[in-house]
Amino acid sequence: MSGILGGLTDPKFMAELAERTRIAEHVAAQMGVTMEEARAALRAFAAETSSDGHTLH
Repeated sequence: MSGILGGLTDPKFMAELAERTRIAEHVAAQMGVTMEEARAALRAFAAETSSDGHTLH
């Protein structure tokens, strides 16, 4: 398999996806928001920080 569907057989990709889902579920439960809102908040946070976790200026 290749392309986008090829990722579905990649164990590393699937592990990362599972971890992101777990984090989004935790954020949603803690904040009392939907999964979509939690994912959006996490995307916004990621966009505002660099790969080292420092705020971008």
